Amino acid sequence: MADRDRDPGEALLYRADLAAERWTGIARMAAAAILLVLIFIISQDLPADSAAVAKQIRLARVTLLLFFAVGLIGFLVARRGTYWPSFAYVTTTADAALICSNLWLTLDVAELSGNFFSITPVIWVIPIALAANVLRFRPRLQLFTAVLYIAAVAVVVVGAGYVDLAERNQQLAGTGLFFGWPPNSVRITMIGLGALILVGVAAWGRGILLRAVTETERRVALGRYLPAELAPVLAAGRIEALKTGQRNAVALLFVDIRNSTAMEESLSPTALSTFIGAFRQRVMQAAMTHGGVIDKFVGDGAFLVFGIVDPKPDDAARAVHCGQDILAGVAQWSAERVAAGETPVSVGVGIHFGEAFVGAIGDNARLEFTVLGDAVNVANRLEQATKDHRVPMLVSHEALTAGGADLTRWRALGSEHLRGRAQPIGIYTPDDSHGGGQPAQGLAAVAQRA
Repeated sequence: MADRDRDPGEALLYRADLAAERWTGIARMAAAAILLVLIFIISQDLPADSAAVAKQIRLARVTLLLFFAVGLIGFLVARRGTYWPSFAYVTTTADAALICSNLWLTLDVAELSGNFFSITPVIWVIPIALAANVLRFRPRLQLFTAVLYIAAVAVVVVGAGYVDLAERNQQLAGTGLFFGWPPNSVRITMIGLGALILVGVAAWGRGILLRAVTETERRVALGRYLPAELAPVLAAGRIEALKTGQRNAVALLFVDIRNSTAMEESLSPTALSTFIGAFRQRVMQAAMTHGGVIDKFVGDGAFLVFGIVDPKPDDAARAVHCGQDILAGVAQWSAERVAAGETPVSVGVGIHFGEAFVGAIGDNARLEFTVLGDAVNVANRLEQATKDHRVPMLVSHEALTAGGADLTRWRALGSEHLRGRAQPIGIYTPDDSHGGGQPAQGLAAVAQRA
């Protein structure tokens, strides 16, 4: 699955997994290289005639070379992007197999029982492996690793034999080699490597946290400027595609309050705020019901778009239904105002369907969602033309045919030469437009089928 198809959180963790696998591979290779150099140096001071010492040196070299190879494979897999989550379990198991095999052979070569597993230098590699595993930030993997090492070491200890105190005292005579400067220098080096890895883990974890916080802040900032209905776009991480923009066939709806200037001049600031708020609330409710995106509110008007987030065949039908719901809601609101002795209110609605540019223009500090094109102008002109035709709603022929409407149920008003447009456009109004604009039967059937 590509990053763009992932949830933002999952994508961030996947990128962290890739980077962690690379850095874990680097940590393995670096630790192996450092210990190989150290073993080469300290081997110069070890007894050359001791067969046991020679075997221990060869065993350590082979183990570290294999450990380096595991790290190299993990690094290359992650770098090529062919990494899969279960791969970490493979490399962890390989680490445990190498370390515990070395532990078993070390005890065997030194002719020691399992009682003495803790004095072998290789046992100090286990904390380093556990620390490096933290880079992956995967609790289940960390638990698996801990259980794996505990079980593997237990198998080695039991398999190597667990003897009583008397026999342990006899074997102690041959353990002096494990407490000299060479093995102790290996232990000190491992402490340093473990500390460095933990520093890297802390720095890496802090970096991931900062990236997550930065990404969250960026999305929150974008959410303040983009319509709330575009939240799925932000959540799906498709904001870059939105910023690039695209041309889509969309349904467009403009609505505006009629004769609002004189009404608004007669209202107090508080009453005007309440009035506009009541209007917008009805528009938002209709948009939410029919899946429209409110591009913007402009004073006592609004611009809605259908078919941005999830285009559907019934976008045009839903736009018309939304417009009719707005008319019905405003009619009821107007009746309530008249009953309360207030001025009645009416609106004009224009709806069109066509191709338009849809995108978010600007930078991350201030993005503006924009719908541009001739289709937008047509919808706007239709809303304005409702005044000339003295009807509450005008719908273009394109919108009705795209919505699958039965045109016999609509009243044709002829072809209109809209201002700023050379080609005429066929316009319609509902047969019941003077009765408040209930949903047209033809469009209702389409909506039920969709």
